[in-house]
Amino acid sequence: MKRYNNIQEINKDLKLLKLKSEIYEQQASIDLIYLKKGLTVTNLLTELVATLSSTYFYKKLGTKIYDKLGINLNMFKT
Repeated sequence: MKRYNNIQEINKDLKLLKLKSEIYEQQASIDLIYLKKGLTVTNLLTELVATLSSTYFYKKLGTKIYDKLGINLNMFKT
């Protein structure tokens, strides 16, 4: 625990704590704004389409590679 020699030291630390608290509050507010902007329907749909298309692309690429190598994918299906 910190020991204070006078009231000015206490007031100085209290001001610093208040400023830190205000900074954290502003940062949280800004983060919330970015989060709200990022969660728009357009952004979510764009992210979904990007994920699905990349999955489809990699599946097609893998299939073509297996075909080039002469590996039959049906033998892996049960």
